[in-house]
Amino acid sequence: MPHSPICQNIDNIMWFHITVVHPLWDQLCSPQFLEDSAAPGYVLSSTGRIPYVRIRGAVDKMATKANIIFYGGDIITMDEGGKNGNDQQNPAGVVEAVAIGGGLILAVGSLQEVVRHADRECEMIYLNQQTLMPGFIESHQHAVLCGVRNSYYTVIGSARCKDYVDVSEVMRRRIDELRLGEWAVFFGWDPELVSGLPVLSATYLDDNYSSVNPILVIGQSFHVSWVNSAALKVMGYDKTKSDPVGGIVVRDGYGKPTGQFLESIGEVLKWAPKPGLDVLRKGFEDQWWYYASKGFTTVTELIYTPSRTGNTILEELADRPDCPIRLAVYRKGHVRDYEMTSDDVGSKTETVESVGDYNDRLWDAGVKIIADGSPHCGTAAILEPYLESPLTEILSFPKAPNCGHIRFGSNEIVSTMRHYHKMGEQIAVHCHGERASEQVIDAYQQVLFECGMDDRRHRMEHCGLTTVDQLERAAKMDLSPSFFVDHLRHYGRIYKTDIFGDRVNRWTPLSEATRLGLTWTIHQDNPAFPGDALPFANMKTAVTRCTKDDPTTPYGPQYRVSVHEALKAYTVNAAWQLHREDEMGTITPGKRADLVVLSKNPYKVDPFNLESIDVIETYLQGRGNGFATITTLPGTNISILRPTGNDGSNPSRHPSLL
Repeated sequence: MPHSPICQNIDNIMWFHITVVHPLWDQLCSPQFLEDSAAPGYVLSSTGRIPYVRIRGAVDKMATKANIIFYGGDIITMDEGGKNGNDQQNPAGVVEAVAIGGGLILAVGSLQEVVRHADRECEMIYLNQQTLMPGFIESHQHAVLCGVRNSYYTVIGSARCKDYVDVSEVMRRRIDELRLGEWAVFFGWDPELVSGLPVLSATYLDDNYSSVNPILVIGQSFHVSWVNSAALKVMGYDKTKSDPVGGIVVRDGYGKPTGQFLESIGEVLKWAPKPGLDVLRKGFEDQWWYYASKGFTTVTELIYTPSRTGNTILEELADRPDCPIRLAVYRKGHVRDYEMTSDDVGSKTETVESVGDYNDRLWDAGVKIIADGSPHCGTAAILEPYLESPLTEILSFPKAPNCGHIRFGSNEIVSTMRHYHKMGEQIAVHCHGERASEQVIDAYQQVLFECGMDDRRHRMEHCGLTTVDQLERAAKMDLSPSFFVDHLRHYGRIYKTDIFGDRVNRWTPLSEATRLGLTWTIHQDNPAFPGDALPFANMKTAVTRCTKDDPTTPYGPQYRVSVHEALKAYTVNAAWQLHREDEMGTITPGKRADLVVLSKNPYKVDPFNLESIDVIETYLQGRGNGFATITTLPGTNISILRPTGNDGSNPSRHPSLL
């Protein structure tokens, strides 16, 4: 059979082989057959035409040699300023090969250039025409809270329940399992997506479920929760007890708590008993591997409450040789008194430090402040009142006319920002509505005027109804927004008909952020969002601005962005936002080899089909996480990377953790 190698001898150091299809694969790949019949420069394979290299003699003398070279697919570096990145026809910096050594990117470019970095044992990983790119970075997750959810909460959200019949069955079954006086904690109450849910109150929970077992029902957004009378008694809430700092205890006309809490999740959760260390550890571990299976190599926790238990688990995971992801932690920023957080299993006056700069897989990235609430319970601080509808009544919105809830006074926000800015912290502030966004931008402006501009990259989180004018002000201060655009996928139609009206069309104006020169990201905020973290679903929403059920109706089409911009939000921009652009976010020599292998090239897929892309494998610092099957061709240094499963399926398509 004819052969045509892509590269001949390179200085008598290395030589290439081209493989061809042959039905007698097992026989042809025997070492004896290869030795006797393969012409120099070639080997035969059942996979198709696969170039590979064998090392002979001396190699170029370099400090670090490559132990892995990827080639044979689309390699997207996302390095706009690097090799090929300044080419207008190739803005993503697509190259032919990449060399990995010592956990770092050593070289990118043509195969002929890259193989010069190989050592004698270098593994040539053929991508099998799949796509390699930088691992995804989720800039606003609650990874720790996801681990707690996996360990402890009984989920009743739309990922598991379609209507109230389903929800009620799950709740009754769980309460029946409990001993007298044990807590029942339910998560995911979502009248917007689960049909037939009633208006909750302590009385309703008492009458329909239990008045003796404390019950806690947490809304999907985490900004609203309900408890029964037994829980109110344990918590000590009656007419005389004040609201928690920044939160609201909803009361009846006589001042008696109704059982509903707004913006008070920390206060509510601290009363419910916690699971044991082993149970929590398993919940965290499952979450870490889930993230890796979906293409993430770095995730975040955007409001960490330091505790001995939490620190222990996070440090144990970060110390493991097979730890599949990195975690950047934003601690809870305390408004007014800046107190450290009490340990959740120790004395209420005992202070616990956070994880600090523990290692390259776990570090404190900054602090988080919450300025307003959520659209799902009517507490996002907006400029004009929310709509009134039967749904907003079921959602238990505050009494109309309702423009949401500013959690703290402007002086308190300024003093808090000033405190953390002077400590050298990066600050991230939750601000959904226009009023909250204005308060936050004003506060940043005052603090930066007093203390001076620097490269702190302070953040604005969610920015649901943040206006274009406000983004323009943010750009002048080099603030960095992280947008929650994926609300539109689940809630776009409901926002239009029941909550915001036409204001939904200006939800998260991404294209304007690009025009203004802001470095922005997008996120999903799990678990305070239906389902699990799915980066391609989020990117699809950013590009199409459609709901998952109606691809024909975009909400604010003028604010759509390209696939390239959406990918930047999960790679290079996210790395910059975390102050880690020198280490991750692009496939660039000197950076960590944090990578993802995809079944398809996102640039070559219809944006409405982005969710069809499978994650085949992820690599953290050059070490694969074991999702793919890698087969080494006998007698060669080439390995073929394929999806795992006899049917071609991939474990990254495993069932949701929910």
